[in-house]
Amino acid sequence: MKGISMVLVMIVANLSMGCFAQIKEFNNPFYCFGNAMNLPNAPKSFEDQAALVKKIGYKAISGSGEENYFEFRKALDREGLELPEMYIELNIDQGIVHGDTQLKKIIRDAKDRNLLITFPINSKLYKNSHLEGDVKLVEILTELADYAADYHVKLAIYPHFSLYCESIDHALKIATMAGRSNIGIVFNLCHFLKVEGQEQIEAAVTRVMPYLMMVSICGADSGNTKNMDWNRLIQPLGAGSFNTYDFVQLVKNKGYNGMFGLQCYNIKVDAQAALSQSLDTWNSFKRKYQNAL
Repeated sequence: MKGISMVLVMIVANLSMGCFAQIKEFNNPFYCFGNAMNLPNAPKSFEDQAALVKKIGYKAISGSGEENYFEFRKALDREGLELPEMYIELNIDQGIVHGDTQLKKIIRDAKDRNLLITFPINSKLYKNSHLEGDVKLVEILTELADYAADYHVKLAIYPHFSLYCESIDHALKIATMAGRSNIGIVFNLCHFLKVEGQEQIEAAVTRVMPYLMMVSICGADSGNTKNMDWNRLIQPLGAGSFNTYDFVQLVKNKGYNGMFGLQCYNIKVDAQAALSQSLDTWNSFKRKYQNAL
């Protein structure tokens, strides 16, 4: 009987280990973009916006622009919400702006608060002269990165359709030239689908992985995405025919443990409904990934 009992114990132990082996960790932070507050019926004041985001169940929301940073940060702090990312346009044509700029004040304020500043890159002077423009851009970025390093703030290039830097490979070139550990890249699903098409995703994720600091996701349609409008490329998470879960799984399986941001630009759905649906879908992604064989 003792021998049989030991065999049973070993069988149960092996079965238990097998169950645990099926569970994969999925602890990546998830937050909504601040542009969710431009959706229908979204509250106007920062205080009400923070309260809505918290009520739905998000722990963080991003900011946009330099002007209202401190007021927005204060409203989030009162609700116990994080500000993981700030989206701020960087214009190469302005060159390096010296002195105690608003951006530097933001960087100082964000010391040790895990802030990522994402930069869509714009330029009229260098739009058709990337060789010269890239050199100017790297000068600006490296000076900012060296300043931000003392405050543990990270910077990321944000590829954006129709702007100076719109492709993953261009962003990768700039990050490589800069050679700073606190300069990385954002992978924007909607912009990637618009600029490069869905067939190129896996190869692009592989190339960018060493520099990847944030991934933006949303619902979208599949097919000839380069010719689609934003109303098809940016939908609430869980909507559209594109399999966003497969994309998230791909990024995770490549070893990504960083942030995912919810792109909400110009969605024509009630703010609370869109954000609730997206968070529910995200949680379903987590369950599906963690229990996948």
